[in-house]
Amino acid sequence: MYIRIVNLKFTSKIDADAMQALAKHEMINNLPGIMSIETIQVSELHSIGILKFENKESAEKSKEVYINNMKKNPNIRVEIFEGERLFIVEKS
Repeated sequence: MYIRIVNLKFTSKIDADAMQALAKHEMINNLPGIMSIETIQVSELHSIGILKFENKESAEKSKEVYINNMKKNPNIRVEIFEGERLFIVEKS
């Protein structure tokens, strides 16, 4: 499993709301190899997305679809952290 953490800071609430809707309703259906999308709202203008992909190749392909376009938008500041999942521990 390959995980991408996306740190997003917006200049307006409209941009933030639009991105949440995009992730919730479009990205999950359009990105090949995506397993899940989870978002954390830090503030009205700051969100963190956790995207889980089947593999690194799927994650790389998805950059062309959304990440590169977000980086071109002056109303969104994007930071990306990604890598293979090392482990997960869940309490039962």
